[in-house]
Amino acid sequence: MLTPKSYNSDITELSVSAWFYRNRTIAGFDNPARSLYVSIRELVENSLDACEDERTLPEVSVFLTSEDNETTDAFSTGPQIFGLVVKDNGKGMRKEDIPVLIGKMLTGTKFMLKQNRGTFGLGGSLALLYGQVTTQEPIEVVTGKQGEAFGHRIVMRLDIEANQPIILQEEMIRKAPHESGTMVSYKLQGDWIRSKKRIVDYFTQTAIIVPYATLIFETPDGNVLKYDRVIDSLPVSPKAMKPHPRGIDVELLKKMVSKTRTKNMKSFMNNSFQRIGKSIAQDFLAYSDIDPDRDPQTLSQNELVELMNAFESYSRFLPPSPKSLSPAGTEVLLAGVKRLSPEIVVFKQRSPNVYEGHPFIIETGIGYGGGLESGINIYRFANRIPLLYDEKSDVTYRVVRDLNLRNYGLRQEDPLAFVMHICSTKIPYKTVGKEYIGDVDIVRREIELGFKDCLREVGNNVRKRNRVHRQKKRESKLAEYYNFVAATLSSALKRSVTDSKLFGFDGGVSD
Repeated sequence: MLTPKSYNSDITELSVSAWFYRNRTIAGFDNPARSLYVSIRELVENSLDACEDERTLPEVSVFLTSEDNETTDAFSTGPQIFGLVVKDNGKGMRKEDIPVLIGKMLTGTKFMLKQNRGTFGLGGSLALLYGQVTTQEPIEVVTGKQGEAFGHRIVMRLDIEANQPIILQEEMIRKAPHESGTMVSYKLQGDWIRSKKRIVDYFTQTAIIVPYATLIFETPDGNVLKYDRVIDSLPVSPKAMKPHPRGIDVELLKKMVSKTRTKNMKSFMNNSFQRIGKSIAQDFLAYSDIDPDRDPQTLSQNELVELMNAFESYSRFLPPSPKSLSPAGTEVLLAGVKRLSPEIVVFKQRSPNVYEGHPFIIETGIGYGGGLESGINIYRFANRIPLLYDEKSDVTYRVVRDLNLRNYGLRQEDPLAFVMHICSTKIPYKTVGKEYIGDVDIVRREIELGFKDCLREVGNNVRKRNRVHRQKKRESKLAEYYNFVAATLSSALKRSVTDSKLFGFDGGVSD
């Protein structure tokens, strides 16, 4: 086996953070404008997760200030240095966890079969890495847990080549026992003018998908955007689940076998996978020709491959449990979309389905009229994250593009908002930047059926509204006609009209 010293002199080994430093564009850090937006998004999402994990109604404050000298300001064009502070009222962090969670990539609390905003364990650390490489300034973290009289303040840097944190300062700070939360502050390069609309859109759409949160954003322009919570209930919390047998590969199977404490295959099936009872375990082992009493750790490499293939071909497994998911819920979505002031709005939640062994739920909604802009507007969300870039590459855009609105009495130029939210333990993102969802057949089908279900109801409501409008217009024209006839007769007969109101005109005249 090769050791680092036995490498050829031309061979270089990169750490995870060093690799992403050299390839950060694939995660969205490809220019100062987009990098500023992604940095804010990643830290806000971490804050929202910290609050929801604690079952606390989120209060997240973001402060973005220009750090350049007096000759420049927030209205200057081109890249500048900004100070970014993100503060939340979440559960806080333990002192020993701060350097690992903040300063080391591919570490986190989200690598489990449970719905999370985060997917790769990269976003927050990459945002901080970007700040360091563009300003060479350290990162400051202040955090505290509820019930404790002291919190912690840590100033640190990232050792990019070693993927390790470097602690520069560390101190305990006094706080009130009822206070909790985390504040992260650092400096980074950004382009506010080019990213302003996108960042404001992000906060607006986040307020739609998390209407139970209070969001405050202080801009470099000196403006303060505040989105107050409109409901006081959190969505159901997802639960961590065991793996489903479908979608298991050999490497994961080997890992599960090496860690199991069970002494026979029947117990291994019962205890290691979700939704496998004794009868299904017995039937599957008979199907795959494996002795139920055999010790799982005696399986050879070829037998593990055969076991994996049997998982894929066996037809009696129940679908994955949706308990690992936390859909937004139609009430939450309705409360959030009311911020857009539509005249008509309909939301539908599809039944759970499965993609590559992972459960997912699609929620779709359509708003019509009111304060909506004319034409089709698409709002995409994944695990309660707004998706703002690469819209035309997203499966939602393609589904909406192919819908025949005329079948529902609607037109392309009508003021329409299409809202799609997918929640899953594995979102089929096409990039590490998490900006658009791939055109997966089963996902496309669920989105299409959800939108069509909404369109039928919206179309019926619009037709009813149009009928009422036409009836009122007809009555108005009849009233004008009656008044004209009454006035004409009154003039011809030289008599005054006693009553010519709509439906009250009786032709009566007096001397």
